[in-house]
Amino acid sequence: MEKQPPIPMTPFDTLVTSPELQMMKLMLPYTPASYQRILAFYIKFIELQNTMRYFGLFREKKQNDPFCKTPSSPAEILGDLKPYIGKDADTIDMILSAMSMMDMMKEMDMPDFSQMGDMSGMMDMMNLFSGQNDTAGHTPDAENKTKNDISEERKNE
Repeated sequence: MEKQPPIPMTPFDTLVTSPELQMMKLMLPYTPASYQRILAFYIKFIELQNTMRYFGLFREKKQNDPFCKTPSSPAEILGDLKPYIGKDADTIDMILSAMSMMDMMKEMDMPDFSQMGDMSGMMDMMNLFSGQNDTAGHTPDAENKTKNDISEERKNE
């Protein structure tokens, strides 16, 4: 079985957990079973106290608060989440690639695929890339003339 690299601590965890609490968490599986439950409650209680101390009841946002970030783009948020996802990071990579491709299409002024009901927008795009301005010279009038010419020839026979 392949060993996965450890998931890093989240920014929130670094605010409310001390190195001593981290050591207690690491030692928890090695403590006697009769002490594990009380030690686990103690660790979480200390983290809760630290959280309450950090945020406080009426705490105002500080200017240089490392925990508070300004609203970002969805791509930036997904990029920030990626190290904590673990084995599902590939999914985030695919989402980021799709978002990047959609941004590129917007910059190139490509048609919106969701509004292409009859696919004429798709044909226009394909013709644009192939260098054609019309659909190979086929127009409804040209087809009608051909059909009319054939009908006239049959009548004249």
